Amino acid sequence: METERWKLVDDLLQSALELAPERREEFLEQACGADSALVDEINSLLTSHRRAGDFLERPAVEIAARAMAADVAPSLSASRAGQLVSHYRIQHMIGRGGMGSVWLAERCDGRFERRVAIKFIHLAVLDVAGAERFKREGAILGKLSHPQIAELIDAGLTPSGEPFLVLEYVEGHPIDEYCDDNKLSVDARIRLFLDVLSAVAHAHSNLIVHRDIKPTNVFIRNDAQVKLLDFGIAKVLADETNVGAANLFTVEGGAALTPRFAAPEQLNEGTITTATDIYALGVLLYLLLTGQHPAGPGPHSAAQLIRTIVDHEPPRASDAIASAQADVAANRATTPEKLRRQLRGDLDRIIGKAIKKNQAERYTSVSAFGDDLQRYLEHKPVLARSDSFGYRAAKFVRRNRVAVAVAATALIATMAGVTAILIQDRRVRAERDVAFRALARTEEHDDLLDFLLSDAAPLGKPFTTNDLLDRAKGIVEKQKPSLEQIELMDWIGKDYDSHGQHAQARPILERAYQLSRQFTDSRVRASAACVLANELSNHEDLARGEALFQEGLRELPNEPEYALDRANCLRYGSAVSRENGESSEAVRRMETAQRILRASPLDSDTFEVTFSIELANAYWEAGRYREALAEFQRSGNLLSSLGRDETQQASTLYNNWAVVLDQVGRPLEAEKAFRRAIDISLEDSTEQAATATTLDNYARVLMELDHLPQAADYAERAYNKAVQTGDKSQILHCLVERSRIYIAQHDLPRAESMLAQVEPRMHETLPPGHYAFAAISGQRGLIAMEKHDLPAALRLMDESIAAIQASLKSGKGGGYLLPELYTDRSAIDLALGRASEAEADAAQALAALHANDGASDISSKLGRAYLAQARALALEGKSAQARAAASQALVQLQGSVGLDHPDTQSARQLAQSD
Repeated sequence: METERWKLVDDLLQSALELAPERREEFLEQACGADSALVDEINSLLTSHRRAGDFLERPAVEIAARAMAADVAPSLSASRAGQLVSHYRIQHMIGRGGMGSVWLAERCDGRFERRVAIKFIHLAVLDVAGAERFKREGAILGKLSHPQIAELIDAGLTPSGEPFLVLEYVEGHPIDEYCDDNKLSVDARIRLFLDVLSAVAHAHSNLIVHRDIKPTNVFIRNDAQVKLLDFGIAKVLADETNVGAANLFTVEGGAALTPRFAAPEQLNEGTITTATDIYALGVLLYLLLTGQHPAGPGPHSAAQLIRTIVDHEPPRASDAIASAQADVAANRATTPEKLRRQLRGDLDRIIGKAIKKNQAERYTSVSAFGDDLQRYLEHKPVLARSDSFGYRAAKFVRRNRVAVAVAATALIATMAGVTAILIQDRRVRAERDVAFRALARTEEHDDLLDFLLSDAAPLGKPFTTNDLLDRAKGIVEKQKPSLEQIELMDWIGKDYDSHGQHAQARPILERAYQLSRQFTDSRVRASAACVLANELSNHEDLARGEALFQEGLRELPNEPEYALDRANCLRYGSAVSRENGESSEAVRRMETAQRILRASPLDSDTFEVTFSIELANAYWEAGRYREALAEFQRSGNLLSSLGRDETQQASTLYNNWAVVLDQVGRPLEAEKAFRRAIDISLEDSTEQAATATTLDNYARVLMELDHLPQAADYAERAYNKAVQTGDKSQILHCLVERSRIYIAQHDLPRAESMLAQVEPRMHETLPPGHYAFAAISGQRGLIAMEKHDLPAALRLMDESIAAIQASLKSGKGGGYLLPELYTDRSAIDLALGRASEAEADAAQALAALHANDGASDISSKLGRAYLAQARALALEGKSAQARAAASQALVQLQGSVGLDHPDTQSARQLAQSD
């Protein structure tokens, strides 16, 4: 639209907005005359203005204040204050908008204290579109599990049939206010912004676009943690049942937006993609760093804002400082000139790329956006800027100021004959030697691989990864003893281990360790000990594994040039601790390893991926599920950025990620992740290359989804694979899993046969008090229940629960087993007619699940615990309470195991019973 036309539209729109709605049509007829296109344009803008409304444009607290001033809210406030909703008592309203209201509430059942926000939808707008949007917000939040996304705690209906969501209550301030109040520097603001990107990347990985990212939806809690709020107008990119199809939610919700942070495609009714959020994030970063919107200092009318966003290129962030208010630089702990210089260059280009009008020209993902900001913080070349020798050289100098200064000093000293300065440069030379040694190791590995791939295999003869490893082993073992031979043995042994070939890995790693004792090189001695310790964690000798780890760590001086070696040794030690059941120590070792790695000059994205995966594993074993899931997400993003989505490492990542999803009660999501892990390993369209671990885990999830024949098939294949590779630890896991499946199939003789093989081997391999023994007692309790020997079943389940509680007290983990054991014992109580005990056990299961990190999302475990509670309440004759518990179970189960699952059907029947 031409400038003159825009000015006319803008003037008429502002005049129309000042009139009462019923007078606007007459005004436009008189003002526009026969120009029907002009009338249509202004009516379209009026419609968008009406749909956006105050609820999307202003903070919720401000809306509530305005509503109360108009005598609208007091009656509502009085009507809800003091009401009991689920386990929460409402205190007062904290926000109100066009679709609903938000209330502060407090948990009141005495189990634990917590303040929450409860969101209701106004009954007056509870039409099809409004109900669908409200329902979808709950479904969207239920899919998201991330430390920086406000948690969905509960959902349901009030006795009057009014839907509600119970959300995490975030006490804090919008991100822009927080940054200004604390006078955060540019770098500090970017670090905070990276947490926002992490949250949005998680949403995108679940095929969800937020579509309304703005300061009032990005809160910083009082403890400085980022929280992303309000997915009320979020769009699901791919519906699970009808991928890519439009639905009522997306059609009706399409016009809902905050114009100030809307992308051009939102204003032009274009396609909404993840790039839409990237644009809004770019605008938010522009605001955080410059103190103003890319459209320039306001205020702006709606038409002016739309025109600027759609048609005008915004000024560079550094140029915007010239028109900024006087306190902008002070709020960023600097001066205007320094702020302008800091924004000029890389940050101008990063922000400019994020807010490109053409979606294709923006960053390809939120992770790519974040990676460029991380490169800026680390003084590395950013991808948004054109590459040149001068630019990269300048970045190198800035990253390595000390080393460059020392090198320059050394050069001057050499030229002047001042050799004393060179003697003081021992550390720099040591780091140089580390780099040369790493390069030499890489060349040794490359030479071996080149020989294997080009000379070792006859022309045209196919070969597998294991063939290559076997040939490499044969070649290396014939070499004369040397440091290079030991390092190559370690390399081959670790590759065997990564492919689940533990029987092949251990002998070569043992040989490498014995050879290393003949040399004095600290790195080689430490590496051989720690790598062997890691391998022993897969076998029966855990005590020796711990001793080898401690031996390897003692070999390494606490000097910077040994940082990477210490980090790797701690990583292997973490695996030993996990297998020993010492989950807290495993986390401590891994967090220490990651800190050391990041301080090392040899840190890289490749190392970051490996350490991130191991840290996620440690969090998982410790029951810190939210942190584990967030770290797995980070690992996945890193792998994607490195182009390693189809590697064995990716397969392992998706397997472990899926295990955590399963443990928090999300088997439908876990099944997809396991399927991804198996598909990565496909070989000649078969699953022969998939590890026994992945096949066994997949069998467990299939059992939980009630796909018992397929579960039994995969469990059998996993067991055979473990036997074939000689993996004793995995054989035990497979036997336990097959026992569970046979119990579910009511094949008790085979289930007992599996457990009879397990227990003697466990006593040989695991330390006394390991929580795995408790799991076996629980399995025997379920078998006794199937045999109708209820007293024995109750005794065994009591033993199992007591053993887990003792393990937790000693810091050895296993807490994730408790909720299911309580639920199983509730079923035994019920069969014995002990209704009150059954109810108590179900309540304990629920309390444990709500207390566990990560268990408050939609969860099959919560669903089964609520179902157990409903059955107990029904036996006690508490029909209304039983129906309420069954309704809770239904919400949890249909989202986690599906509508057709037997447990979901049982919950539905109880919820609808008279």
